[in-house]
Amino acid sequence: MKKLTILATITASLFATTTLAHDLGDHLPKKGQPTALQIENGGKTNVTKDNFIAAESDKYFFEQQAKSGINQFTHDRQLLTMETQTVVRQNRDTLYSKSIWDTKGGVTFELPILDSYQALQVIDEQHRTVAVLYAAKGQNKVTITPDMLSSGQHVWVIARTQVASNAPADIQEGNRKQDMIKGIASSAERYAPKGFDQFDREKVRLALEANVLQLDFTKAMGAPEGKTLKPEQHLEPRKVEQFHALGLTSMGFGGLPSEHAYYKVLLAQDRSGECQTMNFDAPPLGENGFFSITTYGADAYVHTEEFALSSRKDELKANKDGTYTVNFNCGEQAINNIDVEKGWTGILRMYKPNSDKQIVNYAKGVEQPHG
Repeated sequence: MKKLTILATITASLFATTTLAHDLGDHLPKKGQPTALQIENGGKTNVTKDNFIAAESDKYFFEQQAKSGINQFTHDRQLLTMETQTVVRQNRDTLYSKSIWDTKGGVTFELPILDSYQALQVIDEQHRTVAVLYAAKGQNKVTITPDMLSSGQHVWVIARTQVASNAPADIQEGNRKQDMIKGIASSAERYAPKGFDQFDREKVRLALEANVLQLDFTKAMGAPEGKTLKPEQHLEPRKVEQFHALGLTSMGFGGLPSEHAYYKVLLAQDRSGECQTMNFDAPPLGENGFFSITTYGADAYVHTEEFALSSRKDELKANKDGTYTVNFNCGEQAINNIDVEKGWTGILRMYKPNSDKQIVNYAKGVEQPHG
């Protein structure tokens, strides 16, 4: 009974409304309140757990189309800051390029061959990953057709481009690599919003977020069901379970399947803002793999300037034995210190693991931040 009480307390506090020292103003969606764009593209179709994934995907599809149009990328030219965030639980791991594509007649994506991390992920209207490409020989090209999707003919595409550092010259080089991403489509029919009730959708999303502590990310993301996977899709067959898929979709859109990235939620012993610390070994990652820690306020937005650290150059500093120590609100003199606020949470993101099984076992052993 005591264990259940503690779990319930942590879960409740995770999603409690907290007054934050850094007010983000009115440009970001408020918890439970749809934006004007969402209401404009919404309708009267009720949203329940049964159709939430389709409704949440629909939101991301029409929002991205409003920003980038059809069949063309919108590139984020700088790493994320507190001022440039647009949705919950964003991160500053890479430069991002996003778009909506019509697959009718086929659409071909191609990445350049690089010596650094660049990945492109194709996602369908049921939040299933249809393909993952890398900027490496034999892994950089795929053609997507409607028969490869769970439903519909449109896909949401996100490309991640790593930069050596946040220095202007390295950012400029990352921008050059973004411009090398190619997409060629045969059709340009616009995505049509499905008319979901946006107030319903937000209510269901917030209710599902409470399941975060029970989620198994290996069962939350994967390829469309009942489809034969082609080698160029670079996906492993896996059983996606509805409970875990619902919870993951409510937390954030566009997560990579576990063979390509793994995510560990960080919940400190004390989330009042007092100094906390964690120690961990370097994750088992493949060539050009990297990892990061990003922290959020109680509303899942970034509220501090120093909110994240990445294993790229000049950010996370390793200990002499190769392990890492990360501190939270322990002062400027503390190694790898991240500033957090009351009610904070975090995510350890690990890209290009050596194997699905290995990264899952590794993540189980990573300690939570503690006093």
